[in-house]
Amino acid sequence: MNQQETRRVPLRERNRQRVIQRIQEVAFELFRTVGYEQTTMDAIAEKAETSRGTVFKYFPTKSSLWLPFMKQLYVEQVQPQVKVYLDTHPSTLHALQFLFTRIYEQVFQFPEVGHAFQALQQDVLKAHSANADINKDSGFLDMIQMILGHGQQQGDVRRDIPLEKLTRYVTMLYISQVSELLEKNASPEYLLEIETLLEFLRSGLS
Repeated sequence: MNQQETRRVPLRERNRQRVIQRIQEVAFELFRTVGYEQTTMDAIAEKAETSRGTVFKYFPTKSSLWLPFMKQLYVEQVQPQVKVYLDTHPSTLHALQFLFTRIYEQVFQFPEVGHAFQALQQDVLKAHSANADINKDSGFLDMIQMILGHGQQQGDVRRDIPLEKLTRYVTMLYISQVSELLEKNASPEYLLEIETLLEFLRSGLS
């Protein structure tokens, strides 16, 4: 947000945004250092130097802070690597494999990641748009759509289905495929499940 945009935002809204950002920063730090289960809303409030009521006002449950944390890991660790990889013009399946593997290595290795997937499953059922929760602050669906769009340009992704629908189909399949594994703490099987998904998409996308 530049200075001109800042001046347009009322002071009350700027203060609200600062409080939310501080709560998230503290929660993310605690998730990293002591773990999700050991982090309490009281501890978040104390470290953020705000009241417990204020924390619950913006984040009704601890799990509502977990998904933003997971998105941050994705944006910081995964997204830049995938964008660089796309510059090498890989096939669509190789690009999806790269994306899903990096998510596993950089995000899903974090303990208790299944908590976020419970929320993620619900978010992905929404129609694809810039305001969808799964896409907000992460651009995850945008990345899937970018990969599929590149595939259409290269001729290895079908054009008889709208790109946005293909994006939603692939994302829903991915979420449903791995969420149960993560909730059951069976993440070692993740890469095998991804291979199965990619084999299915081989015929579904072409």
